[in-house]
Amino acid sequence: MISRRNIRINVLQTIYETNSQESLIKPDIALKNLNAKFDKTNALYIATLQLLYAITQYVLISANQRASKMAPTAEDLNVNIKLSGNILIEQLKRNDLFASMVKKYKTTFLFEEETIKGLYTLLTQTSEYKAYIQSYDRTAQEEKKILDTIFDVCIYGNEDTAILMSELFMNWYNDYEMLYAWNDKMLMNIKGFAFDKIISGDKLEYAQDLVKCYYEKKELVFSLINPKLVNWDSERIASLDMIILHLGICEFLYFPTIPVKVTINEYIDLAKSYSTPQSGQFINGLLDNVRKDLEANQQLHKTQYVRK
Repeated sequence: MISRRNIRINVLQTIYETNSQESLIKPDIALKNLNAKFDKTNALYIATLQLLYAITQYVLISANQRASKMAPTAEDLNVNIKLSGNILIEQLKRNDLFASMVKKYKTTFLFEEETIKGLYTLLTQTSEYKAYIQSYDRTAQEEKKILDTIFDVCIYGNEDTAILMSELFMNWYNDYEMLYAWNDKMLMNIKGFAFDKIISGDKLEYAQDLVKCYYEKKELVFSLINPKLVNWDSERIASLDMIILHLGICEFLYFPTIPVKVTINEYIDLAKSYSTPQSGQFINGLLDNVRKDLEANQQLHKTQYVRK
């Protein structure tokens, strides 16, 4: 499920953080750090689903509180609790694998009641929620539609939630767009969804191979980069840029199924997002120059690209 772009981000950050450590740098340390990042992505996704679940169940708390007033009104005594019985939420609640992940990452009490209350209140003010509780239907389509609204209004599209999540999980801003994209697939197949495996075997192999390639081929790759730095002071080049260059050239040479153009475009994008304002242009120029040399020396051996 995890995207190649997200893998590249995690590999880039892992190498940068590992290289910043004072201990002797070894690939196995970086690989351990990389696996920890993937685990944090998994934890974050489980947390977003825990928040989704908590919002849907807050209607019961709200109904009980309103009914317990000293002088409840007829409206207080007849709160519509349809949301709490959402059929997709019921499937999620009964999913043993999801329950085991909630236990593993200790997300049950992650969010304070005031936070959940605020998000639930926000939801009840939407036209989608008002239409939902007025309908007696419980079709999978309608049940999914209201959960999509919660994701959009209360979780992924909510600035306060983003701030809270970024405080709880440092990887929120790296991962949230990708996690949001998982929700359709998850809601359409809750029973079969792999809540414990956010990365497939082939993509995990790609991530690990990229880390190992960076360390094992570092001298060779630098020998290809160094001649292109005639007008650049290598000591003043951003360390992230150097890592990006190394990873890009590793993909040129040792990942035959990834097209050169894809590699260049992806690392230009990462440079723009995570390094300096000038980094995109720098990465573009350096990678393209190295590509030309490799092609001239017949060192590029690419096979047909198969998207995974």
